[in-house]
Parts: sequence; structure tokens; C-alpha cells
Amino acid sequence: MTSLRRRAGETAGLLMFFTVVGLSRLFPPKWMLRRIAVSADVRAEREAAERKLLARVREIEAGVPWLRPLDVVIHDRCVDVRGSHLFDPSPSRRGAMACAMSAFIIFSVDGDPEDVVAEIHRSFPPPDGLSADGISESLRWDTDEQKVAPDVSCNAIWARVTRRHGERSVEQLRLENGVLCMWALYGQAYYTVV
Repeated sequence: MTSLRRRAGETAGLLMFFTVVGLSRLFPPKWMLRRIAVSADVRAEREAAERKLLARVREIEAGVPWLRPLDVVIHDRCVDVRGSHLFDPSPSRRGAMACAMSAFIIFSVDGDPEDVVAEIHRSFPPPDGLSADGISESLRWDTDEQKVAPDVSCNAIWARVTRRHGERSVEQLRLENGVLCMWALYGQAYYTVV
């Protein structure tokens, strides 16, 4: 009887071991996702995504010559997307990790921000939907109900935030310059782990 219990315990232990090994292949642990996020393959994709995003930032700055950015914030992150589809009735895709990059051009205007945004839409309109490079854009400004701020807070596996014009916070820029506008550029995922 003790031999049977021991064998049952060994079998259950082996079954548990192979289940854990199998699941780790299907669902890699966070340490493995972090290692992938800093790998050479992801770095190459990251650099290509950054070139596209910064090219669009330069295009915006050249297309709207009076727009003088107070800051350009680049937010690059790799997030664990497992479980993000649990409450989504029609998830787009399943995976373990997605890496994406966003840019936020923060600027101040003289005059009414609504008039300035209307002028931008007339002279240099942001694309509707995704651009050819897979970038979606939005243009917002401070209102009494909501102040603009780059969306750089997330529970990421790996993240990097770079600022072109130093480390002044959005609140400091708002105190120094008044009402702020923000042109946000959101790139599609440049790397995914399925």
C-alpha cells in the first residue's frame, strides 16, 4: 500500500512538473519576457519604430512652423498582455507581450487653443485613423475639465521615457506657459510575443 501511495505521489509530482514546463512554454514567465524585451531582435525593431515616429514628429514640426514644442516625450514600453482579453468579448489577438512606442509633442499657443487646433486641422491635418506607417494621432488641449498629459504610466515589463527638452514636468510647463496643447502619436505594436 505504501508503495502504491509513493508511486501515486511520484506520478502526481511528475504530472505537475510537466504541466508547469508545458505552461511556461505557452505562457512565458515575466523574467523571460523581460529578457526578450531587451534582446537584439527587439532592439532592432524598436530602433526602426523610433525612426518612423521621430520622422513624423519632424514632419509635424516642419509642417506647422509656428509650433514650438516645449517638450517631446517618447514613451517606449513592453507590456504583459496576458489576461487583458479576459473581459473583452471580441479580443483582437492573444499573446504574452506587446511592445509599442508613443510620442507626445507638448506645446503652448498664443490665443484660443480651439482656434489654433482648427488652424492646424486646416493647414496640416492629422491623418484620420492609421497613417501608412501605422501611427494614429490625436490633438488635444487643456480644458477646465481635463488637462493634457502624456500617458506614460503603465505597469510595463520594460519601459523607457525620453524627453527632448529636459526633465520639466507637464505641471511646470503649464505654470510657465499657461494652457498646453498636446499632439499625441501612437504607434502600433512593433514587436509581439504570441
